[in-house]
Amino acid sequence: MLLAIFSECYRILCAILSPCQQFAMILTIVFFLVVLSCTVFFRQSLRKQTRYPLPPGPKKLPIVGNLFNMPRSGVAWLEYAALSRQYKSDIIHLSVLGNSIVVVNSAKIASDLLDKRSLIYSSRRSTIMLGKLVGWETVLPFRSNDSSWKQQRKIMSQAFPTDSTRFYSMLMRATRSLLKALPCTDDIFDPLHVWAAVTIMDVTYGINAEEAKAHLPIAEGAIEAIIVAGIPGAFFVDQIPILRYIPEWFPGAGFKTKAKIWAELRERMTNLPFGLTKERVAMGLAKPSLTSVALEQIDDQQDVGEQEALIKTAAVAAYAGGSDTTVTALHSFIWAMLQYPEVQIQAHHELDRVVGPGNLPSFAHKASLPYIAAIVQETMRYYPVAPVVPHRLIVDDIYNGYLLPRGSAIVSNIGSMLYNEEVYPQPNIFNPARFLNNNGNLNPNVKDPADYAFGFGRRICPGKSFASASLWLAIASILSCYSIEPELDEHGEPIKPQLQERTQSGLTLLNKIPPFKCRFVPRSGDLPRMLDSNGED
Repeated sequence: MLLAIFSECYRILCAILSPCQQFAMILTIVFFLVVLSCTVFFRQSLRKQTRYPLPPGPKKLPIVGNLFNMPRSGVAWLEYAALSRQYKSDIIHLSVLGNSIVVVNSAKIASDLLDKRSLIYSSRRSTIMLGKLVGWETVLPFRSNDSSWKQQRKIMSQAFPTDSTRFYSMLMRATRSLLKALPCTDDIFDPLHVWAAVTIMDVTYGINAEEAKAHLPIAEGAIEAIIVAGIPGAFFVDQIPILRYIPEWFPGAGFKTKAKIWAELRERMTNLPFGLTKERVAMGLAKPSLTSVALEQIDDQQDVGEQEALIKTAAVAAYAGGSDTTVTALHSFIWAMLQYPEVQIQAHHELDRVVGPGNLPSFAHKASLPYIAAIVQETMRYYPVAPVVPHRLIVDDIYNGYLLPRGSAIVSNIGSMLYNEEVYPQPNIFNPARFLNNNGNLNPNVKDPADYAFGFGRRICPGKSFASASLWLAIASILSCYSIEPELDEHGEPIKPQLQERTQSGLTLLNKIPPFKCRFVPRSGDLPRMLDSNGED
């Protein structure tokens, strides 16, 4: 409340004094320092009233707290894991400009808090950059647990049931198109993005493959905002909300220009495919999809505009959630195959034995392909797609004698959990066999990475079953058709793939592997026949 009053006063003063830029700049600096000091002092005073200590963590400096301890390398989960080892605790505490951050590095603590106490740990922290300036705050993954969040989740749960069998034919068609495109490009991201767009837009909007391709550039730009701005601490305006009111000409206000561009892309991503499906529903031409089914179920006795807005936000949540995560996972799988060719060889043997050379796998083969299932699990574990996921605590809580303050960002370090050596020995090695027992079947005693990778508690991904099915079919099909080989140099010799460091140019929500090149060498002379076949599961 205090910060809101200060912010409103500052906004009015800036509007009055904006013609005098130099004076407004001085006012901004002074006002910022006063408000920041008052806010930090107020929050620290409240926390001193409890007899419980905060979890271990780096020493906090006056006012700025742990600002200089926050991850900056682009791989936040590794830096959080290092802090966990340094302070010998699976739960650590950071404070940035008075904002509390609790990082959870173990699956047990994540389950204790996010699953067993989900009622108070399932909210989302309000963000200025991604939420208010770019406009994602009303959409399911970023919205607090209010009635709209529950209604959006209900719509998505109906569209993505636990049983994904009704999507199998569509996934088979889209995967055949992917298999045809992979050997024909120097940039494997392109066909992967098309494959993901085709599948998710079919389910979400009933839009066909060619139409889906036209929406790709808009979606890629809009999702960049989520990937970059979704990490706590990526933009100072999230720690210092008053910065949202500084003029665009002010030094360091480049985030406002970026937010404008991202907001426009988000609006187009939200409105264009929804409008197309709405028109087709009105004409009776719409294919069954999340959007068309929900529109047909609108209650005319209630506020139609409000219901449409709810459907629109649920649809774009599904669209955004499925369009980049599966691409990242499949890209990391292809990279792993270059690094571990022995895994490919074993997978080829299993596919030839079960499916037969010259044939494509279908979901009917899934139960008989445990090594392929293990590769899927190891792909999710080895290069976790979203390794750092924040929740928000809505009340003060005590855990293992530590105070977890109300309003804290509870960051589940999924990457650290998937690299726990006690659960996954030698985690830096891509080894699908870790998920198999002595008989070559999946070992139920080894934790499935999907139990972590898709989130915890009430925030678990509603499209988990669909995403898992998509990834399994793509991996099984690529390995059936191709041997993934290194690029050749000018002399025709293979370029030995180099292990790349887990570093990125900046903090991002998704854990992306840098671009690389490879060759998809057909394993059968019958490949054209296989890919032109209309046979489906």
